[in-house]
Formats: sequence, C-alpha cells, structure tokens
Amino acid sequence: MIKIYGKENCSQCDELKIILTDKNKKFEYIEDLKTLRILASKAKIMSAPLVEYNSNFYSMKDFLEVL
Repeated sequence: MIKIYGKENCSQCDELKIILTDKNKKFEYIEDLKTLRILASKAKIMSAPLVEYNSNFYSMKDFLEVL
C-alpha cells in the first residue's frame, strides 16, 4: 500500500494523487501536519508530500523514480 502524507494547499500533493490515480495505483492520502512533520524529520525529507512505500520513505521525486 502506498501512503502519502501531505498538507493543506499542497500543489505537489495534488499532483502526486493525480499521477497515482491515472496509473490506477491504490493509495491512502493522510493530511495530518503533525504526523507529516514527525515522519519527515525521521526520514530527513523536508518537503511534502512524503511517501511511504514498502516500509521506506521517499520524496515525491524519488518515489516516482522507484514507481
């Protein structure tokens, strides 16, 4: 399962949701700023969206390369 941690009014978050929907990929979108900050800090990724996939965390750019 793909989990996307995003924030309100995030154009990259919206873009990633569209890309995944177009590719028929199932995902869960979590808009929780506190959770995003905690996980992003641990993963050393300081931009939204933060993607969790196969127990790893990715920036949007890195995730699209893996996908």
